[in-house]
Amino acid sequence: MIFSIHIPKTAGTSFRNALQARYGDRLALYYGPNDPATHPLLRRASRKSLAAHVPRLEDHGIEVLHGHYVLPLVETAVTDPSKQLWTWLRDPVERIISHYSYIRERPTKWSFDEEIKAGELSLLKFSAMRRFRNLHSQYLRGIDIEEFGFVGLSERFELGLGMLFGEDAPQLPRRYNATDDKLEADEATRDRIHALNLDDYKLYGRAARTLIDRVAASRDIVTPARPDKAGASLVKRLIRKVQ
Repeated sequence: MIFSIHIPKTAGTSFRNALQARYGDRLALYYGPNDPATHPLLRRASRKSLAAHVPRLEDHGIEVLHGHYVLPLVETAVTDPSKQLWTWLRDPVERIISHYSYIRERPTKWSFDEEIKAGELSLLKFSAMRRFRNLHSQYLRGIDIEEFGFVGLSERFELGLGMLFGEDAPQLPRRYNATDDKLEADEATRDRIHALNLDDYKLYGRAARTLIDRVAASRDIVTPARPDKAGASLVKRLIRKVQ
């Protein structure tokens, strides 16, 4: 079983669509027992019992489990991280801003939803909430990022798809679940958010180094085109950084 850990606002919904294109019925989603997107076999599964349901999923031909769940919940089912663990990361400040903007723009299950929409809960106060600080680190604790079979950066999404799937990488028509009205944050606010997420910046740096090293060790990576116009080859730019 491949565990694809979707950290909120890291291009995980776009990746979910890529996985659906590639795996079809062999993909199971888990976004909590009450989420309509969750696979039928997991509708009654609490997050804490997720690992116990893996054998049943495998018996039904499921090869990939993708969704919002932290690594410790499935770690007992991981025997080889280099083959079983996939994830994407994003610049922590940008991830926080995008997460806040998403809640402000759309209805969510959070109790503070209306506070954000009414402007009563600021970006800075939101970013200081423990549940959202160092979110990458919360989701991925337990196994070193360098041991993961796939580590992608949402800022290099097409490159990640090319590394993972090669010539068979799905061509997505657009980015999914993107925020239409992303909040602008001044430098002081960004600096404060950065200070609140130092663990995530260390992890993000290690993930970036892992990606760069793997790109440098690879040959002839075929990347799908971006949904909109892209600049020069991302592969060549990353390789130049390590030469």
